[in-house]
Amino acid sequence: MKKIIIALLGLTLAVSGFTQNADLVYVDGWVDIRTGGESFEAFPGDTLKPGDSVITQTDSYAELEQNNLSSIIVKPDSIFTIREIETDNGRETVLSTTVGSVSFRFGKLFGREPMVATPSMTAGIRGTELTVYAGEDGSTLIAVNSGLVTVKSQGESVDLVENEGVEVISGEAPGEKFSLLGREMDFSSWNEERYGELLADPVTGIERLGRQLDSFSGDITELAMAMKQNAELEDTLKAKQEKLKAAGEEAKAQTFYKENIEPLVLIEAPMYLNIRYHTLSALSFRRYIMGKLYLEMKSFYIMDADNPMYRDFLAAYSRIMGKFEIDIVPYMNPRDL
Repeated sequence: MKKIIIALLGLTLAVSGFTQNADLVYVDGWVDIRTGGESFEAFPGDTLKPGDSVITQTDSYAELEQNNLSSIIVKPDSIFTIREIETDNGRETVLSTTVGSVSFRFGKLFGREPMVATPSMTAGIRGTELTVYAGEDGSTLIAVNSGLVTVKSQGESVDLVENEGVEVISGEAPGEKFSLLGREMDFSSWNEERYGELLADPVTGIERLGRQLDSFSGDITELAMAMKQNAELEDTLKAKQEKLKAAGEEAKAQTFYKENIEPLVLIEAPMYLNIRYHTLSALSFRRYIMGKLYLEMKSFYIMDADNPMYRDFLAAYSRIMGKFEIDIVPYMNPRDL
């Protein structure tokens, strides 16, 4: 915990950067914007802020721009969300694809590009054109057209350059990178294959998805413990400050606050922001990945509820959802549902 607090002490609101909203510039077909717990039809001119999602249908897609420098194309049957996270470099925008296919072309935004994420990985990018394929089984396929992308998952990373790609299976480290030259990327076929493997062995699949959910809850728990430790230290120091005030040493009390307490106050917002980031990522994963699998299994076995594999699946799913209720739900708010 001490290492987390020490690292976060280096972050202040002054270096948090700028929020990178995205403007909707083109819509083809019916597209929804989800903000909080509400959804409404999207139109050109709408602006997406952190926390907002674009949801396309089978026959629709949307194009967004950031400061007229970067473009984002949300292809059919996709869910794209703008989020924020605090890092050692300050506050950063995270462009997250939960399911579907999204293409990015980045210009320079305030000196650095945003991060890109899916349920199974995060990617740091520099001067990049790339496409992100987020499968319905939680896996990811990254294809880089130009620039440099560093893909991270489960504590391991791989660097991609022009005409390279990599697959990241949910709950696992990145696979071996491969060349895109002479290879046609077909998201529909890849997604169908990945989801077919999930349905062929749903018990193993739900366990793997559970490990991915554990990575979200682990980050939340670690941050929450650090935030609690920070609050306890703040209370202890405030008690010392009050003793200085009671002794009539007002100037010393003010100096003590500025040097010892103010730095702790300044990191509370970044800590909370990061807890929210991981909480909402976990919620999207449960809703759109695990929820879809659960409904499909329930529908398929509606006339065979005593099937041993189905019962094993339900047992694993119930256990994972029980952990979700304990580890993640307490950090949600009513508008998230």
